[in-house]
Amino acid sequence: MSAETIVIWGAGRIGRGFLAELFADAGYRIVLVDQSEALVERLRGRGQYTVVHAMGADRREYRAISGYGALTTAEGEEVAAAVASADLMAVAVFPKDMVAVAEEMVPGLLRRREERPGEPLDIILCANVAHPGPQFRSDLAAALPLEARSWAESQVGIVESLVIRMVAEPPAEELARHPLLVWTNGYGEFPVERRAFRCGVPPVPALRPVEDMRAEETRKLYTYNTFHAALAYLGALRGHESVVDCLGDPWMRETAEGALREAALAVQVAYGYGEDEMVRWIEGVVVQTDNAALRDTVARFGRDPRRKLRRGDRLVGPLLLAGGHGLETPNLVLAVGAALLYEDAGDAGACHVHQQVQDRGVEEAVRELCGLGDAEAGVIGEIALATRRLPLESEWAGRAEQAYRLGFAYEQRYHGCGQCVLAAVHDAAGLFDEVAFHGAFEAATGLAGGVGLCGDGTCSALTGGALALGLYSPRRRAQFDGDRDNKYRAYDLIQRLRERVLSAYSSTRCHDIHRHELGRAFDLRDPAERQAFEDAGAHGSKCTGVVARAAQWTVEIIGVEEVRRALGSEGRAG
Repeated sequence: MSAETIVIWGAGRIGRGFLAELFADAGYRIVLVDQSEALVERLRGRGQYTVVHAMGADRREYRAISGYGALTTAEGEEVAAAVASADLMAVAVFPKDMVAVAEEMVPGLLRRREERPGEPLDIILCANVAHPGPQFRSDLAAALPLEARSWAESQVGIVESLVIRMVAEPPAEELARHPLLVWTNGYGEFPVERRAFRCGVPPVPALRPVEDMRAEETRKLYTYNTFHAALAYLGALRGHESVVDCLGDPWMRETAEGALREAALAVQVAYGYGEDEMVRWIEGVVVQTDNAALRDTVARFGRDPRRKLRRGDRLVGPLLLAGGHGLETPNLVLAVGAALLYEDAGDAGACHVHQQVQDRGVEEAVRELCGLGDAEAGVIGEIALATRRLPLESEWAGRAEQAYRLGFAYEQRYHGCGQCVLAAVHDAAGLFDEVAFHGAFEAATGLAGGVGLCGDGTCSALTGGALALGLYSPRRRAQFDGDRDNKYRAYDLIQRLRERVLSAYSSTRCHDIHRHELGRAFDLRDPAERQAFEDAGAHGSKCTGVVARAAQWTVEIIGVEEVRRALGSEGRAG
């Protein structure tokens, strides 16, 4: 018995790097159709290509795909013959090209109607948009002559699907060896709409038939795509170029994962997914995205914010869905705000969004780009506030990172936890009165080692941070009997820092933190103990890390206050 044939329209990354591999593994003969004559010529000339499953830095599988046919859309007779004799078809092109594909299929479908009028044909759509089936069927009907439309309605199945596999730009050295190589994360499951098949679901192991494709499409769009968009637009604010760098940025990761959780909860509530199932799904989204081997970029994830900002798409869609169920969405709002701030001179969609914001102001641009009206005035206001808040938060996240680096370097070089935290916060924040700072810095000389090297007092990294926060919100000597607001604000800020230290080390006491970081406490008054302390890595990565984190946390706390102050009554704690 000869192998069944699938005609795949679109020989790009998804067509040859996902569909062709899955169906070749199931024993299908593959025919690739593409408008690019150069690509088809390379496919024919080489006779095979490679699909890489890059599942991690040291985990790669190389799959050779061969035995396929390749046609250009200009080869009308050959393409029509392939469509007429196909057992299955799939379309993997950009959404904007779907109309052209429907028109190009018509000669083959008409030939099939003549030669095999009673044999149905299923066409699987792989389009990164929600619910493409009705539009494609409409495009197909418009392209067919009147007498063929009822046949197509009854005999041609339009099957929606979800492509979750991630495909990225291959490393240059790999592409030089394999010019047709497709670089993927190897995700092998392919959800398809069960009831849309006219011929029944093919016995292909990778296919996962689903009953409610709307729910599946929404879950994928509002988790994978939402997370990727949030990473891209927030990452661009921080100057990141790679997705992995975005995920390595604590401020960014917290916000993007927050947006993912908010969107996922909205989907869970709206479509009845189980809590445990959604937790596993979210974990999968993060794990598959956090893959250095894919080398994915902010530019690719962020491409065309004009489309991604539309009302039902990956940013505003979950925001409104969550709001409709009374769920809070602070991080999704930030993701939308970041998309409005995104700039890429080589991206027409980004240029359009930027121009709309410049010409019309944020609120009117949001109404136009996101399809929001008076009923969503509150959401529009929140998004507008986010566009003012985000650059400030991004700046302070950068200052906090700088404080970490400075704190680590100062402690490694100079020692003296309290003074090193104070110096790092001063240099990164750039806010303190110089006279007051130098007095506090000198007064902090004896804080090291839990005060005077005794070890039984408070960690001087915490004390140094507390001094910095006191300088930020001081009770001044000239107002010894006043400055009550400043005094209690300082208490509040220092309590926040103390909570972070407790969360990290379960104690604020110097010797307890020694035990946490170094395995035991050291009496730093004893020269032999001081040497043992050094030998244990105190100024390699241990106490240096404690100082660095304390400096970072202190600047983050100051940053929250500075953002609130800059936004005035609109601000809120982060």
